Amino acid sequence: MFNNKSLTLLTVVIAVIMALLFSGCGQGGETVVSNEKPQLIQTYGEAEVSAEPDLAKVSLEIETRSSSAEDAVEENAALANAVRETLLELGLSEDEITTGSYRLRTIREERPRERPQPDLREPEVEEMEPENEELIYYQANNEIVATVTEIDAVGEIIDAAVAAGANRVSRITFDLEDSQDLKMQALAAATEQAAQKAEAIAGGAGESITGLYSIREERTDYRPFQVREEMIQEEMEAADAAPTPITPDDVIVRASVVAEYTF
Repeated sequence: MFNNKSLTLLTVVIAVIMALLFSGCGQGGETVVSNEKPQLIQTYGEAEVSAEPDLAKVSLEIETRSSSAEDAVEENAALANAVRETLLELGLSEDEITTGSYRLRTIREERPRERPQPDLREPEVEEMEPENEELIYYQANNEIVATVTEIDAVGEIIDAAVAAGANRVSRITFDLEDSQDLKMQALAAATEQAAQKAEAIAGGAGESITGLYSIREERTDYRPFQVREEMIQEEMEAADAAPTPITPDDVIVRASVVAEYTF
């Protein structure tokens, strides 16, 4: 049996427990939960950074045609070897000279059939031969990609390769050997712009930014500078006997982020 002292202590313990239970409840015994959302400012930051290229990839094509597939392939191989030897003599390494693509295809063309002059002394006889005759020949295309680390030497390399047997320069791509640093610069600049926009918006509303709530990368576009065949041909024709001048633009990286700030 409980004595009076024990009953008093038990009553106090029960009272404390009940107080603790009801301290987290509102009317009706429901727990009070705050649904208040953080006050946010969302901004969009974007940036563009550029740098001079330190690498060029020159796509040289050797194209040969013949009525015989074997002849087209043999002639193409001989010219391709001559171009490779020329590039090696100019200082490029084996690793800097690669095969981009190779293909052999059949070409069919029609042309008007050549007919002998009619003999007016003989009666004209209706001919059953078709108006056109079909010509079949074989075309071999070999692409050699030269990686050039001395940008100023690109024009000289093009001229020497063409003289050795390359009959097309399909494109030149100016790039960076390591583009990662430029991408990080663009992302950092975009993030900084997003923060500045948030501060300007908050300041205009008489508020202050209290922290970064969330941020994500929207996009990062890396664009090497590319010179197409038409432009290269124009430069080569304008240069005549002089080395072909090839002047690249900068390599460009664009980045953007979306950020949310509390205020």
